Amino acid sequence: MLARLRIWLPDAPGVLGAVAAEIGAVHGNVVGLEVLEREAGVAIDELVVELPDDAGAVDALVRGVRNVPGAGVEEVTSVAGESPDREDTVLDAATTILQTAAPEAAMSALTGRLMELFALSWLALADDGFTRFVEVHGEVPTVQWVAAFAEGARSGADPAHATTGSGVFVEVVPGTGLTVCGGREAAIRRRERHEIAMLVLVASRFVAALGGDG
Repeated sequence: MLARLRIWLPDAPGVLGAVAAEIGAVHGNVVGLEVLEREAGVAIDELVVELPDDAGAVDALVRGVRNVPGAGVEEVTSVAGESPDREDTVLDAATTILQTAAPEAAMSALTGRLMELFALSWLALADDGFTRFVEVHGEVPTVQWVAAFAEGARSGADPAHATTGSGVFVEVVPGTGLTVCGGREAAIRRRERHEIAMLVLVASRFVAALGGDG
């Protein structure tokens, strides 16, 4: 079985090796590793770990990681089949957007792939003045709440800039008069925010190339 493990740990030599040793001690094998964030002496890593098909294997994995001083587990999810490379999944999402034939389809592809790729529990498209949502998926907060979050981000008070992280993002889609926002319970880390921004930029440029807006 495969498990995706998101952990935080001191950003210091030897700590990741100690985590790997604990994983090996419970008969786990690290088959994928991505660094999602590094700040203030803390690293947020995402590991894909191959585990024995035993009841309790995931619990043993979590306990092993927590044996390392300063390390903790943020989230564990099971992975069905083979775990794709992170860069491949983002590239595939961009390709999906670029294979559409109309601005509306490009925006639909963007929102659909963001929901899927980042496991969002909600997503919405707001007009550029945050007066209303023009499209919603899931149980979204009020447009006023999202507007306040966006204002906090512009003022530098964005909780996403803290290592503890926020599970909400807000990205303007240039040239469309729209802003895409979404959220989930788990924090959205810096690398994920960069990936979201790049996909939004791809959609924006493609909509402009198609000669329309969202």
